[in-house]
Formats: sequence, C-alpha cells, structure tokens
Amino acid sequence: MEYFLAFYVAGIVLAMYKLYLPSYLTIKKYDPNNILIEKNILAFFVILIGFSIILLGIIPALLSDNLGKRFCTSFVAAVLDNGI
Repeated sequence: MEYFLAFYVAGIVLAMYKLYLPSYLTIKKYDPNNILIEKNILAFFVILIGFSIILLGIIPALLSDNLGKRFCTSFVAAVLDNGI
C-alpha cells in the first residue's frame, strides 16, 4: 500500500510541475486578468484535486513530452477561449 501511495503522490507532484506550471505561466503571459491568475491559490487547489482524481488518465501525458505539450496547449486554449 505504501508503494501505491508513493506512486500516487509522486504522480500528482509530477502533474503539477509538468502540466499545470507551464499552463499557468502561459495563461499568465497572455491574459493576466484571467480568474485562474487572479485566484491563483484557489485555482492551484482545484487543479490539485482534479489531478488527484484523474491521475490514472493523465499518466500518458506525464510520460510523453508530445502528449504533455498537447495537454498544455488544449488546457490553455480551453481556459482562454471560455474565459474561465
């Protein structure tokens, strides 16, 4: 059980570093008035909970640079297009 928990926590940390951080910085660059940027602490915890729930689904994006870039591009486009 400890190995699974260690894997899960490491996966969440990796997801936040590899997927959320580049997306956050890109959104901050293009739309500094976005609510994701203005409420950055709340957004961080919402994304953290979201990644905790869907970790097994985003493992390919964590392991592949191409899929990681596609995830970030899609996430940024969705946030900026919808004005979330």
